Amino acid sequence: MAKAANEPTQQDDHKRSALGGMVWGLFSIGSTVVGTKLATSLASKGWKLATGKSVPVKGDYDNEKTRDVVAYTALSSVLLATTKVAAERKAAEYYRQSTGHLPKALVHTRLSRDEKKQHKKLEKAKAKVERKAKKLTS
Repeated sequence: MAKAANEPTQQDDHKRSALGGMVWGLFSIGSTVVGTKLATSLASKGWKLATGKSVPVKGDYDNEKTRDVVAYTALSSVLLATTKVAAERKAAEYYRQSTGHLPKALVHTRLSRDEKKQHKKLEKAKAKVERKAKKLTS
């Protein structure tokens, strides 16, 4: 049976290497570290600018209000998730520009039911055309 439309071909396998996977791993880790540092810095400076107070400490029950701790945690979590996604997408974009393809870890190969049906139809049509062409040439 032929490979599905989204599955990597032998040609794609030749382009990919073990080194590419390691490079993507480094890009991914690096982008996560940079995104985390940026988000933490933005959250701290933003909190200080908005409230005029220092960042609330989770365990300081005497001096910090619960709502401040919860609000800061929500703010920093949103910023962390946003910067992580943005940094990983930029790293993937750079990787694609450098190599001509996405890292293997990001390639989506699972087909939907409709895509499988369409692929099966296409394979049947190809086989039919090949049989007719074979009859014409013989």
